[in-house]
Amino acid sequence: MKVVKMVDIDFNAAAELFAATSTWVGDGRTKTKLGKIELEVDNPLSVLPTNSEEMITWPEQLLPAALAACFITTMTTVSEKMRINLKSLQVTAKPLLARDNDGGFKFDKIFITIELSIPREDRPKVERLVDLTHRYCLISKAIKGNVEEIIETKVHDV
Repeated sequence: MKVVKMVDIDFNAAAELFAATSTWVGDGRTKTKLGKIELEVDNPLSVLPTNSEEMITWPEQLLPAALAACFITTMTTVSEKMRINLKSLQVTAKPLLARDNDGGFKFDKIFITIELSIPREDRPKVERLVDLTHRYCLISKAIKGNVEEIIETKVHDV
């Protein structure tokens, strides 16, 4: 597979594009802006997830969401270059928390389940597809060495 080198990236412009701004609105809550999208983000210690209000998330949900979305965007790009005909793709990232050495919490592991449908003739390429996706996913790179990623792939023939 030929890797395209991106030498014409304006990294300062990319930093602006990827920037997020959070403003404290009281208690543990923030209004967090991602471009034109605004999310209300709360502290999971102030409101139990089982009693949460609609349209409120926690920072601890945003990282797995970013990882799952990054896997999809990376995998669709890699699959095109490998000429794999993806028919459907779903990625679930389920984090496992643990106590950190300082008594706080940390992401210990993230279980990543990739479920995809492809033609039977593309099945031999799946392992390489998953390996390359894991290697090139920017969020996966960001947590590498800090959080263990356990990947399971479920392939359905079409």
